[in-house]
Amino acid sequence: MMKRLARSAGGLLRWETMLIAALVVMCAVFDRQDAARQVAGLAKKDVFNPAVVIKGLRPYMLYSFMTLGIMLILAMGDIDISTGASAALSVAALGVVYQALTGAGIPGGLSLALSLAVCLLTGWLCGAVNGWLVTRFKELFAMIITLATQLFYRGVAYLLLGGKTLTFKNDAAFDLLKRLYNTVQIGDVSLPVMLIAFLAAAACYAVWVHGTAGGRRVFALGTNPKATLYSGIRADRVKFRLFALCGLTGAVTGVFFVGATSSSIRADAMMGYEMYAIAAAVLGGFSTSGGRGSVPGVVLSLVIFGVMKIGLGTLYGFADSMVNLSVGVILIVSTLLPNLLTAAGDALRLRKRRAQANVSSRALTSGSI
Repeated sequence: MMKRLARSAGGLLRWETMLIAALVVMCAVFDRQDAARQVAGLAKKDVFNPAVVIKGLRPYMLYSFMTLGIMLILAMGDIDISTGASAALSVAALGVVYQALTGAGIPGGLSLALSLAVCLLTGWLCGAVNGWLVTRFKELFAMIITLATQLFYRGVAYLLLGGKTLTFKNDAAFDLLKRLYNTVQIGDVSLPVMLIAFLAAAACYAVWVHGTAGGRRVFALGTNPKATLYSGIRADRVKFRLFALCGLTGAVTGVFFVGATSSSIRADAMMGYEMYAIAAAVLGGFSTSGGRGSVPGVVLSLVIFGVMKIGLGTLYGFADSMVNLSVGVILIVSTLLPNLLTAAGDALRLRKRRAQANVSSRALTSGSI
């Protein structure tokens, strides 16, 4: 397994190196801006102290688990844009079930445990429905199917909540979810609980995706679906399971989201989160055409997004709309750059072949003379 991981890491090193270089350049630009502020007589922000950066990543880790699910869908050459809606439906089910159970006199701890189970099950079922539709109706694009289910899941969430916001303030059991948004002090660094959980999950995904036969099947589906089918791999089963897993990771995102929003649940929760998750996965190296990607690259891309938002918001004073614009620009560049590099490499190889052909032709011509 270690040899497989080493081979995979070698092939992915180039893109990850580019991400690290981009992160270093970004930090250098922001540090220079901070220095310019000091020359102008303004106070030093010092936002890129490692301890400050790690703690500041907390708000941007909310869609990190969703990214782990979406990146596998992209690796297959499909896409799922309903994850944010299925996450909202999952937390709506969490709130409604918890309210009903506590109202029936069931202890808060047991009610919370059962509600969390219902939340995760709802997310899995939403993903499973997507997987069934994608594998059952192959003539439809996954984007069209998940667009339809996105609207459906969000609508069901509105019906379930009746257009209201569920709040559970001063509820000792439900307040346990707030601890998911806390930090753990390790020396001088405050590590967000979400970051620790995400890194542990990402490590498991990295071993599975880059070091096992199951992970190779995922990339094989995106590289050549027909060859994968003829090789004996049950493509539909793999797709169904990965879509269900994507729904489950969306529900996990929803649980952390509830903990971060002071235990309030709305039907429009996590609106647009799937776009950030897709952007992070694409920037991490997962192609929308399938067949390639890097779990460590996804981790780096989430850090890049966090640093970018901290820098643009704190040092330049940009509004969230401008930050979203920057994320869009990065997504476009990260989508086009691999294709441009591939095209440039193909053109260079073609030029070399033509040059070799010309040399061979001249040698034959001179020999005949």
